[in-house]
Amino acid sequence: MSQHWSYSPKVLAEAVTPYGADESTAAHTKLSISLPSDLVEIVREAAAESGLSVSATIGASIRRMLAEVEQESLDRALELDAEENLAWANAYLPIAAKLWAELEW
Repeated sequence: MSQHWSYSPKVLAEAVTPYGADESTAAHTKLSISLPSDLVEIVREAAAESGLSVSATIGASIRRMLAEVEQESLDRALELDAEENLAWANAYLPIAAKLWAELEW
């Protein structure tokens, strides 16, 4: 079953531009890939819109995706940590209540 995607080159260009500055001195590897023609056209238009090369646009897209995946992983870890902290706080609640009740003012 074929799925039709509707992407905007302008939105892609805006999304990847912050990730497009690859100032590393790392070696670059020439790579030949095959992509759906409609996706290639979107990437070309986004590259033209952002002032990046097609290769830089694809690289920026990958860097952005990796950053998003890493952020999602961090967010999930923080969420789990918050859940654990809440469990500890709830477990301590009866002890704290008893201590407060016994406190002489």
